[in-house]
Amino acid sequence: MVIRLKKNKEKAILNFHPWVFSGAIDFVEKHCKAGDIVEVQSSNGSFLGWGFFDPSSQIRIRLFSFEKENDGKSESYWISKWNQILNLKVALLPNDTNGFRLFHSEGDGVPGMIVDIYNKTAVLQLKIPGVIRLKSLLVQFLESVGYQTIIEKHEKQDSKKGEEVTLEKGVLSECIFLENGYRFISDIEKGQKTGFFLDQRENRTLLGKYAKNRTILNTFAYSGAFSVYALLNGAKSVHSLDISKQALEICEKNLRLNGIESSVENGTHKSIEHDCFDFLKQMEPDFYDCIILDPPAFTKNISTVVQASRGYKDINMRAISKIQDGGLIFTFSCSQHISFDLFKKIVFGAAKDAKKRVRILHHLTQSPDHGYSVFHPEGEYLKGLVIQVDGEI
Repeated sequence: MVIRLKKNKEKAILNFHPWVFSGAIDFVEKHCKAGDIVEVQSSNGSFLGWGFFDPSSQIRIRLFSFEKENDGKSESYWISKWNQILNLKVALLPNDTNGFRLFHSEGDGVPGMIVDIYNKTAVLQLKIPGVIRLKSLLVQFLESVGYQTIIEKHEKQDSKKGEEVTLEKGVLSECIFLENGYRFISDIEKGQKTGFFLDQRENRTLLGKYAKNRTILNTFAYSGAFSVYALLNGAKSVHSLDISKQALEICEKNLRLNGIESSVENGTHKSIEHDCFDFLKQMEPDFYDCIILDPPAFTKNISTVVQASRGYKDINMRAISKIQDGGLIFTFSCSQHISFDLFKKIVFGAAKDAKKRVRILHHLTQSPDHGYSVFHPEGEYLKGLVIQVDGEI
């Protein structure tokens, strides 16, 4: 199957960008169907690459190969590619860690394919027709390299409820895995994404280095992983804040897994079920000397970036206004459409409105197993800063 581009629309592909948008296409060969592997050509018929076709998406083609001989039509091509990625990923992992992202879509040259590993369990998210066709082969590969339980989790296309999970009969909806020797639950069935946010591993480690003797607020705490790292590295007290009761129940399980008892009486840890925006607005100033702001994506398309920016600015301004002088804020955005430059401008605006002196100590990003291609900057979705608030201007 051949798809030909309009004149002067090949520049991005010549720079190895993996996306072809609908507006760039001039000709589609007859009978080309969703999920087909297609050859992309320039307007003069020159070969550009091989990719998966999806007529229902604005991104019509997602390229996986720029080499004429590697057309992805043989099983051996994919098995070889997946083995290579597996070896590279395992080499990146720290000791005592068996939770990681094996396949990271365009970042690993397998567009539309997400596979997260939790010990001996593999959780799949297959997001485009082309990789859905590879599901059977992918399952065989994962079984051949030792993964005993394979679960598919997929997005509902006709609902606002987000994601649902397909579980084989008798398969547990949760599994326990290790991250830097700490034990965590992946809530596969009911949790967000594949059940756990593996992309924050290095950032949690960094928090642990700063946690000793601090009073910490972990907002949008979800399953409490930042809280676990803080408490196991000497934090004086941690409050885990989330609007979801279910998330806080997983947080409490993760604490117990690591030998931490949550108790209001002893003051070491407390779970708070509350809207994070309202809590930040109402909380007393100068109580916390470390605050973690790790909200869900406030925007998933470019049309709502301005509104999302206001949300990020609001939570950062309130945290900056109320943290103790000298306190640290770990602040993040996982919105793809919020660039790192824009995120820093948002924090600048928040500091300005709060009339506080703020220094940037660290730039943060997703963990190495979530690496993104230099040719596909859109893959850098997680942006973070560690800032120190030095007092009033």
